[in-house]
Amino acid sequence: MSPNQGAIFTPLAQNFNETSGEIYSDYVNLLENEEYLSEDSDIQEAISRSLMEETFKIQQDTSLSVEQILMPLTTAINEHEVTRFNIMRRNVWDGTVRAMSRPNFTPKKRIDVKFTDDIGISEGAVDLGGPKREYFRLCLKYLKDYSGMFEGASGSKLLSCNSAALKENCYFFAGQLIAMSVVHGGQSPCFFSPILYKSLAKGPENTEAEVEDILDIDIRNQLIEIKTATSDTQLQVAISRASCILSLSGCFKKITLENKGAVTKDVAHWYVLQRTRTPFERFQEGLQSLGVLSALQQFPQQLQSLFIKLEKKLTAIEVEQLFKFRMSEEGSNRYEAELLVVGFWRDYLQDAEFCVDAVTLEEILIFATGSDSVPPLGFFPEPSLEFLHCKSKFPLANTCDCILRIPLTNNYTNFKNNMNFGIRNSPGFGKA
Repeated sequence: MSPNQGAIFTPLAQNFNETSGEIYSDYVNLLENEEYLSEDSDIQEAISRSLMEETFKIQQDTSLSVEQILMPLTTAINEHEVTRFNIMRRNVWDGTVRAMSRPNFTPKKRIDVKFTDDIGISEGAVDLGGPKREYFRLCLKYLKDYSGMFEGASGSKLLSCNSAALKENCYFFAGQLIAMSVVHGGQSPCFFSPILYKSLAKGPENTEAEVEDILDIDIRNQLIEIKTATSDTQLQVAISRASCILSLSGCFKKITLENKGAVTKDVAHWYVLQRTRTPFERFQEGLQSLGVLSALQQFPQQLQSLFIKLEKKLTAIEVEQLFKFRMSEEGSNRYEAELLVVGFWRDYLQDAEFCVDAVTLEEILIFATGSDSVPPLGFFPEPSLEFLHCKSKFPLANTCDCILRIPLTNNYTNFKNNMNFGIRNSPGFGKA
């Protein structure tokens, strides 16, 4: 889809407000004309309400796809200016912070990623998309699992309170990096908890948190003990044990059997959302880059799948449909040999989905494209599958052009073993 096709809405709610203001202004000007002046205030109010309701419907249009929502954001990217990221895979965040800390850095510039190997030799490649997709994948994994800025289950993270990361402005960089991945063609994070996502969409003050959402086991048990107390004696013992967290949260009211539920819920809200308010605000500011936060707040339902992990897993059929076959002329000997391997390829994907010891579908995508999931804006160019008529028995890939080249063989076991070896021993993008 071209930017013009996608630009059927304006990504910021402010523009909708401006539009509604113009509509209402025209209406007021019309009423000021003596020819149309009406004494019936009820009619005027009904017309005004109708106009505003129509504008609200436009603003909340749920028929827009994720791609239609995101495509207008890509128009902010300046393809004529470049930001270079010099990245070592084993320390991806270090190179990221260096690049984003430069005075001339802006997320609106086109991204060029240059990977280096362990001895500092640059991998000779022009970044046409593959290195960039791999870079965003590695960065998102680092943020989720190793940065210390997020805590919780792997696919449902909350912001943590990391003073060192806050001091080094890493929460802002993290938000900015996620926004860049979404708009520059990388993959979506898909690891936010529903609470974190809702607080970004509606604000922490409009988001509820329960005692069960507290990740610290000791604190959670202390509040549960207060919440479940059935007598004044049990309640006082529980309050004594939880005195530290009650003091930190600013809970100075007298706790009784009548208000214990409300008090523990207030403490939970403070611990989950208010305790990390400063990191949250810096992260939020970074996520505003390229208009991503505004789009999230304007279309929370449609964009939810980009930030919250769904139960649905990648399937063999979905991967098969991603790749377009590039085959030899029909009827030729090469075509017949390729046709046999097409069946092997489809069986290989089925094994990847259902067999425990097989290469995973995500690993196949990484090998071919640099990304382990389909980016929100899709792959460009469209992934394709070619056939190796040379003597190479292992697969090859060009992640920039999203081309996977698979070996020809007349035996499925050999095909599977060679594919597994090539994918699992790939040292970097586009190599096997």
